Amino acid sequence: MSTNHLHDNLGPGLLEEVAAGVFSYVQPDGTWFINNTGFIVGERGVISIDTTSTERRNRAYIDAIASVTSNPVTLLVNTHHHADHTHGNYLFPEATIISHSSCRNVMLATGIPDYRAAFPSVEWGSLEFRAPDVTFEGNTQIHLDDLTVDLFDLGYVAHTDGDVLAWLPDRGVLFTGDLIFHGGTPFALFGSVQGTLDALQVIENKGAEVVVPGHGPAFSGAQIQQVLNSQRAYLEFVQETATEGIRFGRTPVEQALETELGEFEDMTDSERLAGNLHVAYRENSEADYEWVGFDSAIADMIVFNGGKLPHCVA
Repeated sequence: MSTNHLHDNLGPGLLEEVAAGVFSYVQPDGTWFINNTGFIVGERGVISIDTTSTERRNRAYIDAIASVTSNPVTLLVNTHHHADHTHGNYLFPEATIISHSSCRNVMLATGIPDYRAAFPSVEWGSLEFRAPDVTFEGNTQIHLDDLTVDLFDLGYVAHTDGDVLAWLPDRGVLFTGDLIFHGGTPFALFGSVQGTLDALQVIENKGAEVVVPGHGPAFSGAQIQQVLNSQRAYLEFVQETATEGIRFGRTPVEQALETELGEFEDMTDSERLAGNLHVAYRENSEADYEWVGFDSAIADMIVFNGGKLPHCVA
């Protein structure tokens, strides 16, 4: 088991065998750019589900894999295009990388964005861009020895356009990417509030025994329904809050500032409410709303956060 000490206040990445040969790698505390990955160990190779954000965190993840097996990562799945799940692609030179076609297209269009202005304290390290090699839409399967991994998209925009879930039916393990932020605020700015709600039903219908989310602890058993219900409740709260803001003629950020988070105040990264409201306004048929773009929505998140940049300790 790798120690992987990155931040004394957060602790190391948590490596756990959640089913035979299937490992989750959960990075506390699951906030901005502190995401989860996972891997499956075969007789001669390894499948990785996502990478992580900074060079240091990616090398720690590689150490975690090496603490279990000397086999190379031969297949790497990108669940979506966001940088905290794809920055480490280049550090797996022996791997064929597979993603949804939309994921690859966005990655090619954006390269490695410069996040230094938004997160000035983060040590990104030396990062190199690498796009997926193989893309698909709908469903496909990848195989490791006698184990099958079902990869499937949703057919609609949810967290992003082109989210992929990885389902191991013989192990009962489902990797969801950022369709779930366990303990954190769901983030739909680059996708859809309603689409994310719909995705939660797809996840529930799989009947997984263990769920590895994109951020926050893996969960199983009775926790699955609890986590899904909590995520649903927040997203429905966003929709209801948007409806109220539209009724009173408020902008998304004005409505955010008028809103009490209540039961959701303990979720991490609460500033996402302002960004999520922009999406909920856009999706509400009663709204006289024109999309302002990502930069303006993020600026509203900072306003809602008391003028402070989002907290990131990646």
